[in-house]
Amino acid sequence: MKSIPILFSSLLVLAGCASYPEQVRVADEAALVSFPATMKAGLTQGPARWSGVIAKVQNNSQNTRLEIVYFPSGTHGRPLVEKDTEGRFVAYAKGFLDPVVYQSGKQVTVLGQLAPFEAGKVDQYQYNYPVIEASAVYLWPKQQETTRVDVEPWPLWRGPYPYWGYGSGIRIRTTIPTGETPTQGPAHVQHQDQGSQQR
Repeated sequence: MKSIPILFSSLLVLAGCASYPEQVRVADEAALVSFPATMKAGLTQGPARWSGVIAKVQNNSQNTRLEIVYFPSGTHGRPLVEKDTEGRFVAYAKGFLDPVVYQSGKQVTVLGQLAPFEAGKVDQYQYNYPVIEASAVYLWPKQQETTRVDVEPWPLWRGPYPYWGYGSGIRIRTTIPTGETPTQGPAHVQHQDQGSQQR
């Protein structure tokens, strides 16, 4: 009888010290259920924090249903959309989320508790969605990438033959910020305190 909680605990991962936006932070020692573990083991309980891209928005009488394409999270929680997706999930947020704001294609991070899977379709394909009852939904602001070019002199070792020697040169360094540092974006749903020391 003790094997079930032991198995469940083995599927949890510690939140660690990644700096997520305030709305979806949890305590460093908090254990969260990962998306891959949920899909593999069919988990329907436990705390989870997943990121992804909105596919569909549906406003119901008491809540809003978000269908989200899952992507693994970067250091600060933003979904890494250049990675391969591992599936989709559904998040239910209390109240009304404006579909003009929470548009298809926008990036979100969802924090909440797992619920039973929900049967549905992606086009004509039957699909079982893992479900999160969301306590917080963070809508990521649009990334604005900038390019900085630095030109600076630097020592240059010239080689191989016939250019042996040591002299001056020029280094051109191009930096394109990735926009990973979290910016305060709109988060319309937040219902629980996640602890004092949070990341």
